[in-house]
Amino acid sequence: MGKKRNYTFEEKKEVVELFFEGHKASALTKRFNISNRRRIYEWAKIVQDTKSFESLRDTRGQMNKGRIKQEDLAEENERLKLEILYLKKLLQLKRG
Repeated sequence: MGKKRNYTFEEKKEVVELFFEGHKASALTKRFNISNRRRIYEWAKIVQDTKSFESLRDTRGQMNKGRIKQEDLAEENERLKLEILYLKKLLQLKRG
């Protein structure tokens, strides 16, 4: 198995900027010698979610943290939906 490559902030930023400009991820993987185009999608998502390229400075492990956070948000969203339904029913019962 090969050594994992670390990408500089400048490389990540340039790749994501080009991706946002419409360049295909497959072409960018070849141009910048990136092993998997999924990495480009992950970097782009981090920038979109944070609305900042600065978040690309240290992305080691952030992809998994983001997934966990999404799961937590989905769980909380479901709980809040149920809570709203409960309160609506309670209000209907009070009104008669």
